[in-house]
Amino acid sequence: MRRAFIETLMTKSTLRAFRHRNFVIVELASWLTGAGVWFYRIGLTVMAWELTHSGWWLGVIALAEAAPGILISPIAGALADRHDRLVLARYVQFCIMMVTAVLAVLTLLGLVDIWLLMVFAILHGLAAGFWQPVRMAIAPNLVPREDLSAAIALHSTLFNLGRFLGPALAAPILAIWGPGAVFAVNAATYLIFLVALYVVKLVNPDRRATKGLSMATHLKEGLGYVARHPAIKYLFLNMLFASILLRAYMELLPGFSETVFGYDPKEGVAILVSAAGLGAIIASISIGNLTRMATLLQAYFISVCGSLFFLTLFVSTSNFWFAVGCAVFLSTSQVGVNVAGQVIVQGTVEGQLRGRVMSLWGLLNRSGPAVGALVLGGLSSYAGFQWPSLVAVAICGVVAAFVFARRDAIRHALTESEEADRST
Repeated sequence: MRRAFIETLMTKSTLRAFRHRNFVIVELASWLTGAGVWFYRIGLTVMAWELTHSGWWLGVIALAEAAPGILISPIAGALADRHDRLVLARYVQFCIMMVTAVLAVLTLLGLVDIWLLMVFAILHGLAAGFWQPVRMAIAPNLVPREDLSAAIALHSTLFNLGRFLGPALAAPILAIWGPGAVFAVNAATYLIFLVALYVVKLVNPDRRATKGLSMATHLKEGLGYVARHPAIKYLFLNMLFASILLRAYMELLPGFSETVFGYDPKEGVAILVSAAGLGAIIASISIGNLTRMATLLQAYFISVCGSLFFLTLFVSTSNFWFAVGCAVFLSTSQVGVNVAGQVIVQGTVEGQLRGRVMSLWGLLNRSGPAVGALVLGGLSSYAGFQWPSLVAVAICGVVAAFVFARRDAIRHALTESEEADRST
C-alpha cells in the first residue's frame, strides 16, 4: 500500500516533476537562490529605510532595482529564443553573483550611502532583469510537456518555501550583523546555482526563432503575438494593473510596519514576508494539481477576487498580527493569479516565441510592483500608506471586471488551443 501511495504521489501530484534529473538539480539549487533573494530584498529595503526613513526612497530603490528590466527583459527574451538558453543562464548568474558580492563587501566596510545603494540596485536589476526571461524560458525545456504545469507549480512552491524560510533566517543575521551579511549569504547562493547550471542539459528544447531577422523584428513579433492572441492579451492586461497596483505593498512593507502597524521594520518586515511565503506555498501546491485549461482559468479568476478582497483588509487595519493573517491569504491569492496565469500562457504560447512572451510576463511581474511602489510611496508622504492602496484596489477591480466579462471568449480560445495540442 505504501509503495502504491508513493507511486501515485510521484505520477499524479506536482511531485511528478521530480522524476526528471535536470529539473531536480536546477530546482534544488534554485531553492537556495530563492531563499537568498529574500535575504537581498529584505536587506535592501531595510537599509534604504534606515538611511532615509522615506516612503518615497523605498519606491525609488525598488524602481532602481526593477526598472532596468523594462529595457533588458524583452531583449533577453529575444536572445533566449535565438541562442542557447543554458549558456545564457550561466553568464547571467555569474554577473548577479559578482554584483551582490561587491555590494556585500562595501556594505560591511561601511562605504554605502543611499546613492551608492541605488547604483547597486540598478546593476543588480540589470542582471536580474536579464535572468528572469531566460529562467522562465528554460523551465519547459527541463521536463516533458505533460509535466509542465507540475514543473511550474513546483518551482513556485520551492521558490516560495524559500520566501517563507528566507526571511526567518535573514532576520537574526540582519539584526546581529546587518545588511552586509545578508548580501554576502545571497552571493554564496548564486555561486551554488552557477555550479548547478554546468551539470544539467536541456531535454525538451524549443525550436529556435527564425534566423536572419533583426532584433527589432523579433521583438515586434513577440509583442504582436501577445496583442493579437484572444486569451493571452486579457491575462496580460490584468497582469499589467495587478502587478503595478496590487503587489506594490510588498516593496512598502518597512513603511507599513513602522507607520501603520507600529512594529519595528527589522522584525516586522521579516514576519510579513514569511507570512506571504506561507500563503504562496499553499497557492503553488493547489494550482500545481490542475491540468485542464478551463479549471486553471476558474482558479485564476477566484484568485483575482481574493487578491482584491484581502489587500483591502490588509491596508485597512492597524493591527499588526491581523495584517500578518491577511498577508497569508493575500499572498495565496496573488500567487494563485501568477501561477495559474503563467501555466496558461506557457501551455498556450508557441515554442519559438516562448522567450519573448515570457520576458514580457516576467517584466510585468518584476518591474510592475516597483513602479507601483514609487507612485504609492510618493503619495504616502501626503496621504499615508493606506488610502493610496485602497484607490489602487478600486482601479484593479474595474480592470478585473472588464476581463471577467470576457471569460467565455477566453475559455473558448484556451480550449481550442488545448484540443489542438492533444491532436498533434
